[in-house]
Amino acid sequence: MSSLGIFKEQFAKKEGLIHLNNAGLSPITKVARDKVIYWTERFYQEGYYTDADYKLDLLDSKSNLAKLIGCRAEEIAWFTNTASAISQFAFQIGLRANDEVVMWDQEYVSNLYPFKQACDLVGAKLKLVSSDVDLSTPTEKYIEAITSKTKIAAFSSVQFSSGARMDAAAVIAHCKKLGVITFADIIQELGVHPLKVWSQGIDAVAGGSHKWLASPVGVGYLAIRPDLTSKMKPHSYGSGTFGTCDDATDLECKPKVDASKFEPSSKQVLEITALGASCKLFSEVGIEVIETEALRLARLLISESKKLSIKINSPFKGEHLSPMVNLKIPDEKIFNVLVNDLKEQNINFALRGGGMRFSPHAFNTETEIHKLISIFKKYFN
Repeated sequence: MSSLGIFKEQFAKKEGLIHLNNAGLSPITKVARDKVIYWTERFYQEGYYTDADYKLDLLDSKSNLAKLIGCRAEEIAWFTNTASAISQFAFQIGLRANDEVVMWDQEYVSNLYPFKQACDLVGAKLKLVSSDVDLSTPTEKYIEAITSKTKIAAFSSVQFSSGARMDAAAVIAHCKKLGVITFADIIQELGVHPLKVWSQGIDAVAGGSHKWLASPVGVGYLAIRPDLTSKMKPHSYGSGTFGTCDDATDLECKPKVDASKFEPSSKQVLEITALGASCKLFSEVGIEVIETEALRLARLLISESKKLSIKINSPFKGEHLSPMVNLKIPDEKIFNVLVNDLKEQNINFALRGGGMRFSPHAFNTETEIHKLISIFKKYFN
């Protein structure tokens, strides 16, 4: 069986359900499900006697995630969600009055709000760059917004509404010349595109488990360069900040020196180890294989939609390639009826950026795309 075939076999085939909101919440892989069952049963049967084993699995999971990102395991910290990971960075990076944080105006709120609140707290300025009409994010426009006052250039490597991307390498290189810190929310990239921003020199990235990585909800992560880790204080404190839960109280203790100092206490073992299992699968299959199939299905959706004169509200060209397809339906009456029809047919999607966002993954099929198009044909011809 081909590597793509192996990947597709990892997903349930429940009749009557079509998953086209994988940029929102993807079904999980079989290996992730099996990992949850494995640890649940061991906790039930063995309790504390699993202690050493589950901790090793947590470390393995971090190594599996690090391989996809391209960083080292000790540069990663676990969180309960992406927003918590971003908050650690935004609130503790050292913003001061009159500093600038540059972001796109279409950033998802779990990326936007932490930086907004961190700026408000110290009197820094959040500068939002306007997206183009088609929701594209021109690299030149973003770079032009960066000034001598800019402290942080923060962006999503793939935008959640439209799949828009920019030349992150050019942004990172420009920021390095100016001494600007770079940060990316990679939740809409990792698992469906080969991640390049770490090798390009970005300072920190954050993301979560439940979208393209096809893992249970409940895990966030922050990968951060050691030079920033050494300067940054934890946003939350606990036994894990300084050592282990079994250490004696010591009021003179010092935080750990790697990114694990940002993990204050007990971790969500089931969710993290399930994510680790999915990450290992993705590496074995090959991210390029997954990306190629997801983009092929997105191209099919776009070409068939264009035949029906449906407006594509995603840039989907050049650097903007992503399997997220945003369709604009100007007629409000048709839009509302179509939304209800798709829900009744159990074809899931998301309402984003003034349109309908579909996000096929590599486990989806041509048959599912054609089923969607057949419903479109009832309203467009």
